[in-house]
Amino acid sequence: MKKIYFMRHAKAVETNSDKDFKRAINDRGKKDIKLIAKALKKHDIAFDLVISSDAIRCKQTVKELFNEMGIKKDVKYKKRFYTATANYIFEFIQTIDDDIKNVFLVLHNPAITEICEYISDVCIGNMPTCGVFAIEFEGKFSDIKKDEVRVLFFEYPKRYREK
Repeated sequence: MKKIYFMRHAKAVETNSDKDFKRAINDRGKKDIKLIAKALKKHDIAFDLVISSDAIRCKQTVKELFNEMGIKKDVKYKKRFYTATANYIFEFIQTIDDDIKNVFLVLHNPAITEICEYISDVCIGNMPTCGVFAIEFEGKFSDIKKDEVRVLFFEYPKRYREK
C-alpha cells in the first residue's frame, strides 16, 4: 500500500501580495501545529519522502511539526510547489519512485484542496490551514488513478480547538 499525506501550511501573517512568498507562520499557526501534531500521532504515521513548497510558511510548518512530533527527516523543497496546480501535483505524484511507500507533501491552496478532491472524489470544500488529508492506494505511483484511493483521514486544527 502507498500512502500520501497532503498538508496545507499553518496560518501565516497577513501581508500584501508582493511579499506573499516570505510570509511567516503566526501565533495561531504555531498553536495549530501543536494540535495537528497531537492528532497525527494517533494515526501512527511515517514518511519515506517529504517534499514541501519552499515558501517560508511551508518551511516553518514542516520544521515546527516535525519538532513537535519528534520526527527527524530530510525535507526536499520544491520551488514549483509554490505556484503548483492540482494537475501539476497529480503528474508529480506519478513520477515518485515506487521504492517509496509514504509521501508527505506540504502545499498551498487552492491546489491542495483541488488535488485532494480530484484524487479522492471527496468534497472537502476548502483545505484549512494546517489541515492534513491522507489517502492510500495499491499499485504504483505512476498508475495512481482518480477515485481508486481510500481516504484514511482528514484532520484539521479546528476539530481540536477548545470551544
